[in-house]
Parts: sequence; C-alpha cells; structure tokens
Amino acid sequence: MSDRLGMFFSGLCFVHCLATPILLIFLGTNSLASVLETPLFHRLLLLPVLTMAIFQGYYAWKNPQAKLSRVLLPLGCLAVVIAQFFHGPIEILLTNIGSLTLISGHFFSFKARALRRSGLTGATCKIKAHSS
Repeated sequence: MSDRLGMFFSGLCFVHCLATPILLIFLGTNSLASVLETPLFHRLLLLPVLTMAIFQGYYAWKNPQAKLSRVLLPLGCLAVVIAQFFHGPIEILLTNIGSLTLISGHFFSFKARALRRSGLTGATCKIKAHSS
C-alpha cells in the first residue's frame, strides 16, 4: 500500500509541476491557481512524498530483491529536496526528474515485495518462464 501511495504522491508532484504553469497562463496569477505556486504548497506536497520514500526506502533496504529501489528512492529524494533551493526551469527540471525517479523506485519496490511475498526470486521467475 505504501508504494502505491508513494507513486500517487510522486505522480501528483509531477503533474503539479507540469500543470501549474499552464493553469497560471490560462487563469492568471490573481486566481486561486496562484496558491499552487507558493512555497508553502510545495513544502506541504513534499512532506508526503518524502515520508513515503523514506518509509519504503527502509523496507527496500531490508529486501534483497529491491536493489534498484535502494538507489532510485534516495536519488529521487535528493533531487526534489535540491529543487527547493532553485526557482524557474532548474526547479521544474529537478522536481520532474526526482518525481519520475521516485515513481520508478516505488514501482520496483512494489514489484520486489510482490516477488518476496510469492516466495519467488528473480532467478526462479526466469527459470519458470523458460520451462513453461
């Protein structure tokens, strides 16, 4: 469930980063859409993104099949945190890269947990796929 929430919040962050400039162009900076541009809104959105990534990063570290998630989740966190210190195109680029990295990390963690629950390893899956 946590990986799904992590993918949701990271995806929300990604969509926010892409949609906010478009909304501001069409609705104007004096509209309610300007709230999406405030630093407070960014911090509030960052809180669940980082919480889910750190929480799942801990479980990925304990799962030997989640090697890729061990790399992607911290890198994604680092990118979205560093993005907070910039404004404009660099902030948007770092946030989008970080969000997509986090989504990937959560996805691979989700898959690794499913494999672990089923009792299969990556090697076992390959052998079974070739034998059928």
